[in-house]
Amino acid sequence: MEAEEQRGMWRCLPGVLTVPGRAFEEIAARPDFLKPAFFICGASFFLALVLAPKVQAVALWVLEQNRVQIPPEQLEAALSIAPKAAVAGSLVSAVLAPWVVWLLIAGLLKLYSLLSTREASFKVLFAASVFGYLPILIGGVIATAIGIAVPVENFQQVSLSLASFLPQQKGFLYFFLSRCNPFTWWSLLLWGAGGAVAMKTRPWGVTAYLFGCWVAYALLASFLAVWKTPSGIG
Repeated sequence: MEAEEQRGMWRCLPGVLTVPGRAFEEIAARPDFLKPAFFICGASFFLALVLAPKVQAVALWVLEQNRVQIPPEQLEAALSIAPKAAVAGSLVSAVLAPWVVWLLIAGLLKLYSLLSTREASFKVLFAASVFGYLPILIGGVIATAIGIAVPVENFQQVSLSLASFLPQQKGFLYFFLSRCNPFTWWSLLLWGAGGAVAMKTRPWGVTAYLFGCWVAYALLASFLAVWKTPSGIG
């Protein structure tokens, strides 16, 4: 039985990307999310580990660029601590960030099921959220490869968003496009499909709801970014 569940998990992981409807039906029947969750967190941790030397180099470069603003008596300590703190933060974020996203998406899907009076267990919705995260993980692999390849001074501009096609600036359009990531949209489509299977309904309504939530977040975050930007910059 355990071997069958193991095979089912590895079958569903690529299946979510190729035949999501069928894969999510199998996931809804056996909503085991711990193994795929640990797999995704492990993969994210590995990517952060691979990128750790570049993160350390970037932290040192940033300090060097701001050397004048740091008191001389604090500079040596900063040069020693900052790179380690940056790597530690990236490793912790790699493990914790997926769980935050899964809880958020599962919560939004549960809210939709309550508002639409369609029964769906939180466990099934959480499992759908975990499997639907795969495109974001794929985007992380690509971003890691780019981050390793670019010079240190360009590392902070690495992005898979639509804003990467524009020169860096501080306007509302740039901030909004910086949140327009095709891999995030791909995950939203999968989350909509998974939620629809769990609720036994068509995916269009669930997907539109999730995209509406994302648009509201992107607009709010962009307005806040513009508001926090000092006038005269960009």
